[in-house]
Amino acid sequence: MLYLHNMTRKIFILGGVALWLGLFVLTACRGGGERSPGSVPAGLLREGDLAFRRGTGLTSRVVLAADKGGAYSHVGILSRSEGEWFVIHAVPGEPDYEGDEDRVKMEPIEAFFARGRASSGAVMRVAASSDVAGRAARHALSLFRAGVLFDHEYDLTDTVKMYCTELIDYVYKSEGIDLSEGRLSRINIPVLSGDYLLPNDIVQSDKLSLIYQF
Repeated sequence: MLYLHNMTRKIFILGGVALWLGLFVLTACRGGGERSPGSVPAGLLREGDLAFRRGTGLTSRVVLAADKGGAYSHVGILSRSEGEWFVIHAVPGEPDYEGDEDRVKMEPIEAFFARGRASSGAVMRVAASSDVAGRAARHALSLFRAGVLFDHEYDLTDTVKMYCTELIDYVYKSEGIDLSEGRLSRINIPVLSGDYLLPNDIVQSDKLSLIYQF
């Protein structure tokens, strides 16, 4: 009986850890909601700008607790199409239709910054020419059109699948601009230990300047 009790206790603890990890892993790249906290002035924007948001749920609080000093839990890149602004980002748990796989997606900036998805947010500009920033945005657009899946392994060495910060880092590195500059966040908790690229690792770049914030 004592053996069974100990086994049950271990299973309960591991189950709790697994739940915490699931919340942590999803945070850096998810949210959900319907209303916008305010319109981003379109005249301020440029293709290739980065859109950061701070999620509103428990999962965002978990990742922000792990990402010491971090203000945001998710990031995407701006692209313009037919006069409208969109954010291209890699995200899990936000299907466009039933059976939709977690993948790189493209949605209006108002949806990205919807009130239920963002308690705060910012748009930042990369110190690069508009041509370079535009190419980075078009590269991200090509990944969206190719249906690149979300990287649930969070593996920076494999670009077949991508998570949110990996996508941003990748398209700008392809243009010779290193936003992460080698920064990674060390995570060391039960059954999850390693170095991960979190939004704050990109925000710290001196190549970024603030354009808009709410």
